[in-house]
Amino acid sequence: MDENVGIASDRVSPAGDPLAEPTPPPLERKYRYFILEPAVLLIFFAWNISAFVFANQIVYQSCTVTFGKNKSLCALLGTENETEEMQQLEKAVQPYAANILMAKSLVESIVPAFCSMFIGPWSDRYGRKPVIVACFTGAFFTYGIVAFISFLSMYYSISPWYYVLASITTALSGGTCALITGVFCYIADVTSEQNRAMKMAIVEAAVFTGLLTGTLSSSFLLHWTNAATVFATAAGAVFLGLLYIVFYIEESIQPNELGESNSKLRELFRLDLVTELMQTCFKRRPNYDRLIIWMVILALGANILAMDGTQTVFLLFLRERFGWTVKDYSYYDATSIVFMIFGNTLGLYTIRKVFKPSDTMLAAIGFFFYAVSSAIHSIAYEPWHLYMAVCICFMKGISGPMSRAVISNTAPAGDIGKIFSLTTSIESITPLVSAPLYTVVYKQTLAWYPGAFNLITATVYFTCMCLMM
Repeated sequence: MDENVGIASDRVSPAGDPLAEPTPPPLERKYRYFILEPAVLLIFFAWNISAFVFANQIVYQSCTVTFGKNKSLCALLGTENETEEMQQLEKAVQPYAANILMAKSLVESIVPAFCSMFIGPWSDRYGRKPVIVACFTGAFFTYGIVAFISFLSMYYSISPWYYVLASITTALSGGTCALITGVFCYIADVTSEQNRAMKMAIVEAAVFTGLLTGTLSSSFLLHWTNAATVFATAAGAVFLGLLYIVFYIEESIQPNELGESNSKLRELFRLDLVTELMQTCFKRRPNYDRLIIWMVILALGANILAMDGTQTVFLLFLRERFGWTVKDYSYYDATSIVFMIFGNTLGLYTIRKVFKPSDTMLAAIGFFFYAVSSAIHSIAYEPWHLYMAVCICFMKGISGPMSRAVISNTAPAGDIGKIFSLTTSIESITPLVSAPLYTVVYKQTLAWYPGAFNLITATVYFTCMCLMM
């Protein structure tokens, strides 16, 4: 595929002369250094500072409440002090905890899958900023509720299933996929075509930086305080990101382009928005642009299927296969993220400068490295094997931003929101398949091959690479 195939509206001057120099977006000068990167960093910091702690909390409360074990005994799960008895208890508790994590993943997928069909077309009319603000607000309430439940569990026996209810606010606000839609639509609005791919990669680097700082902080904060404080810290980080968006970020849709309505919320659920979305995504386009767009959409959907499914059970896998604690996982995750940040910035800049590959080829390279990494995970029997995969596959993080850059450079600017909306709808639906699939595979293979799910992941990523070639 050729990254230059397609007709982008920012290639044509206001006078209509296609040979004239394209007019830069009005907000590009203001956002010369930072656009949404600080806010994105904060929300993904919140995600990673709480991820492993949340899984541990689910296992701990499943042990104490559901299995009725002593608190001091359950506190030893996932530590370096595990005995043979503790390992047997871990194997009994983990399948139950995996069901709760699966339910959480499904709640955060079903509603966003429905909402995402409306968000893109709505944001084309009424702006990107309300979508991003809603996502941050929902995440703030989710972490706040989780912190409150965790605090109460220190004094009362509370079923771990209540944590699933906390995910409802995230689901109603559109979830992670709606956040990604809003962020990348905004980036496409305020950047010129020649800078867009690199800016999207920088946003992805901000994601990894947030994940890195969250990982590095997680085990230490948990050691010094408790799980409730970790979740409260996550809520505070999201709130800071929300303030940044509210007071610094301007609406990227120009005032004369915004739709007029007395109730923008009511307009969100108009069925003709879905009709408009479908017509946009399926209409004929020159130079095989429709085929290019759909192959990228399918690759991104499969990418989320593999990523979300792996995330559902990967922490449990590390505990079972290598007996890792929160600190062990923090070191590994931090190393992985540092290498991906390097790949998304200096690595990507060097490859583009020296070899000048297309965005599609760069996306294919990213998916290839994901496949190799998952294949290594599937056969790893020593912790250093995981670190070897990190070093070899440091460029895997470029797959997402390069894929979205292909879409934004292929479709006209007025269609980007709708296409990204359908993309995120598909991405939201995939966990409905991936979470149960990976949970079942992990539970069935736990006794004899706990890393079997990585083979599924490697196959999916290899398919994504083929779609981008």
